[in-house]
Amino acid sequence: MASRRKRLFAYSLPSLAAAIGVGAGHLWRSRLERRHTYLPGRYPHGVWEPRRYGLPAEDVWFFASDGEELHGWWIPHDQARGTLLYCHGNSGSLGEQVQVLAQLRRLRVNVFAFDYRGYGRSHGQPSEAGVLRDARAAYDHVVGPLAQAPETVVLLGHSLGGAIAIDCAVRRPVAGLIVQSSFIDTKQMARELYPQIPMHWIARRQFRSIEKVARLEMPKLFVHGDQDGTIPVTHGRRLFRAAAEPKELFIVPRAGHNDVHRHGGSKYTRRLSRFRDRCLETR
Repeated sequence: MASRRKRLFAYSLPSLAAAIGVGAGHLWRSRLERRHTYLPGRYPHGVWEPRRYGLPAEDVWFFASDGEELHGWWIPHDQARGTLLYCHGNSGSLGEQVQVLAQLRRLRVNVFAFDYRGYGRSHGQPSEAGVLRDARAAYDHVVGPLAQAPETVVLLGHSLGGAIAIDCAVRRPVAGLIVQSSFIDTKQMARELYPQIPMHWIARRQFRSIEKVARLEMPKLFVHGDQDGTIPVTHGRRLFRAAAEPKELFIVPRAGHNDVHRHGGSKYTRRLSRFRDRCLETR
């Protein structure tokens, strides 16, 4: 009996070691991906009293479907023509978005902006499934407690927020979708950001935006700076080509990754305003 146990242990040890190794590898890969994908800013860093800067934002707390408590800003407009649900990028927090939100409000829309789990004042730790769930919770809060009709809601996502907005548009009815300075998927981004390091070998194909945009039937506007050194303009063009109609492409000359709204100026505002009108007229 003792010898039999020894043989069983000898046979099972390699399998057990392999399983532990695979588990450790998955854990290491997940941590590495999380560290490179999510760069959250945390409260109190940034501007958390936006009214001092002329932005009439109201603090809103809501919950994701898994119970994580999230924080957002509701910025109403007394002459609103639609509501913009804004998904920011992978770094910072709402406290660093005041200038962007102020310019978006010039579109004469209500704005709802929020922080993903682990960002700003929101609880939890970010992951792909988590931040996608957070966007759906934000949408549900807009059409639920904030009582905005789905046919008046336009999603706008910047960078990583573009991928998050695309996924939300697949799962929730919206009037339109604006994708700004975003990528086709994270595996391709890993290949381009680290050309000398085989990061794409371990990166999973997360945020598969290029596969999702072909399924979206609402009006779509893809915006990208032609000097974007973080996510090349080729990503914006590929998303546009892959997307189903109706769709538009707006390339902003001399704009980088985080300054499209500044370089675009009044032309950027007018283009987004026309797109908003188009979204609302098609309903």
